[in-house]
Amino acid sequence: KVNFNKLKKTKSCSKCDLSNVDFGRTYMDSVTLNGANLSGANLSQVSFTGSNLSNANLENCSLEQANLKRVNFSNANLNRARFHWSIIRYAIMDGATAYQADFSKTKIKKTNLKLVKFCETKMPYGIDNSNCDK
Repeated sequence: KVNFNKLKKTKSCSKCDLSNVDFGRTYMDSVTLNGANLSGANLSQVSFTGSNLSNANLENCSLEQANLKRVNFSNANLNRARFHWSIIRYAIMDGATAYQADFSKTKIKKTNLKLVKFCETKMPYGIDNSNCDK
């Protein structure tokens, strides 16, 4: 509760424990997540269904077993985030960076990944280096 109130007030909760929070239903109208700084946060088992996380900093986050249906991740920083056993469906990910992120055990469906910047990114099909700077 303390960490959620901090996020709501400041749009920043770096290294916070926000696990098991249902942002999609319970808090959708009460907290703005676009541009939020959640770097290093524990977001395991959260539900962000329908949430706007555009321009958010999710670097080094644990998003394991998360419900990420219809989430807007456009231009978000997903570098080194872990998405094990999460569900990403109908998400918007245009312009997101996902360097060294781990989607290897993630169910990704009905989501366009063509405009995501991958480098050393673990995907269900293997390592994706499609946007490494050379």
